[in-house]
Amino acid sequence: MTHTAGMPIATKAQAFINSIVGRTTGYNPFPAASGGKIPQTINPNGMFNKWSGIGAASLLYSVIPVKMLPHRSKAKTLGKSLLTGGILGGLFDPDSNPSSNLIKSRSAPVMSTSEVSYT
Repeated sequence: MTHTAGMPIATKAQAFINSIVGRTTGYNPFPAASGGKIPQTINPNGMFNKWSGIGAASLLYSVIPVKMLPHRSKAKTLGKSLLTGGILGGLFDPDSNPSSNLIKSRSAPVMSTSEVSYT
């Protein structure tokens, strides 16, 4: 945000809000503020990936109340690591569909207006 050096505090605040909200949601609340349109770079949908799923399953395995299951403590340690890594890695993973953002509205499916008679 070096482009805001020497600007009033209100303009700096608008640029900061645009930066934070734009990076997380893809929506810029102050489009006329300096800095222009800021794209979404944090991907909340990426948190649900195979690594976070494997980590959650390992954590669930470690809390099963059966004494005879092997390696429950190792599964808990591995599960924490995989779940944390999967969530953090997925947050900063680029979106597979860059034209969409978190707040983008989706259109309803189009229904045909023709009538069908079943007589």
